[in-house]
Amino acid sequence: ELASRKLPFADVASKQTVVRRIKAGKMEEFGEDAPLALVELASAAWSLDPTQRPKAAAMLATINGAMKAEEMKALQEENERLRAERQQVPAEFICPITHEMMADPVVASDGFSYERKAINEWLAKGRTNSPMTNAKILKRVVPNVQLRKLIDEFKARRE
Repeated sequence: ELASRKLPFADVASKQTVVRRIKAGKMEEFGEDAPLALVELASAAWSLDPTQRPKAAAMLATINGAMKAEEMKALQEENERLRAERQQVPAEFICPITHEMMADPVVASDGFSYERKAINEWLAKGRTNSPMTNAKILKRVVPNVQLRKLIDEFKARRE
């Protein structure tokens, strides 16, 4: 709009008309995913009457609020996706330390499998007890080749 020197929404009479069009699902001017608070702010900022335009502090507060809401929504969606993915992953593929699917499983002397990086960090911190049983464990871990093969096959089927 600045480059063309045309007023946005020149074809509509007022902010209320813009908001009504947007609420009716006609958000092509902003894109389908535009938060309504930002759309309303933009339409108010484009008012021909300078006294009706929002102050900079109010605009920033609205933008920050909308951004936080969008970030929270994205985080919730990611959390739901991870939760659904985790429910589909067999429990044996989940590291008891990281609670994530293992990529490089190893067996510790307690007989449990862990993600190599996680158990090595556990042991590097001077911990000498098993994360699962609290019994003494050795610092040596052995690759769990069979589990890794099963995890790789599982990943391949999901792709």
